[in-house]
Amino acid sequence: MTYSTPVVIAACCTLMAATSASAGTALEEALASGAERLSSDEIAELLVGKRVVARAGDKVFNFHYAPTNVLQGELQGGGWSGTGHYAITDGNEVCVSMAQDAGRYRCLTVVRHGDSLQKFNARGDKTFDLLETTTASGL
Repeated sequence: MTYSTPVVIAACCTLMAATSASAGTALEEALASGAERLSSDEIAELLVGKRVVARAGDKVFNFHYAPTNVLQGELQGGGWSGTGHYAITDGNEVCVSMAQDAGRYRCLTVVRHGDSLQKFNARGDKTFDLLETTTASGL
């Protein structure tokens, strides 16, 4: 049996759409497996005035969220450092803008899953695992 090109293309596109629709984002999967979104107050308690150690893939970063909304960051072992600003929204997100963002804020959802804390971007991709938070006046 032979199929015309439009039929094959339509079948392929239908399969791709069904596959992508069934695959949730990392945030959706985390929430479905029991993770809970942190509220604005919980995010503030977690971050403001704290030094945060966070992992993205195989890289580990230190961040300091000053009470003045200044954000400092550095890659452990060197290779990157930066300063920017952050804001905690009424919509239960923390938004950050580093110098290279040229004034654009990237807003992140923070979730707790058991003992672990994670950040997810607007597309639902996991950006960081938060490994440790300690009260500090800088990096």
